[in-house]
Amino acid sequence: MLRITTWRLTGNAPADMTPQTAFQTINEMCGALSALPGAGRVRWFFGNGGIVIVGEPESYAVADTILKTPAAQVAVARVFALGYALVEDQFLLEPGQVMAFSQVAQTAQPAVSRN
Repeated sequence: MLRITTWRLTGNAPADMTPQTAFQTINEMCGALSALPGAGRVRWFFGNGGIVIVGEPESYAVADTILKTPAAQVAVARVFALGYALVEDQFLLEPGQVMAFSQVAQTAQPAVSRN
């Protein structure tokens, strides 16, 4: 699974913020998120009109749990404090992660089926 989030500078940046400060803060956020169990590798790139963060969480549950941990909340809050906002959040799944859901859908009782 990949989680791809796009961040853009939408608020008022602190007067003393430099690009180096922003990049260091984003690097620190990626490092803090990568250190959490199940988060996988978290990296950032330039693209899509902002900063794109690509994470490799094990599952949706892990992705949600990551954001509830104090270490992640502090790291993300520091990026928000620079005037960045999360403008897009996408999950990309591998075929094997989707097949389990389609197999369950095929065996659903007719009364429960969405057909």
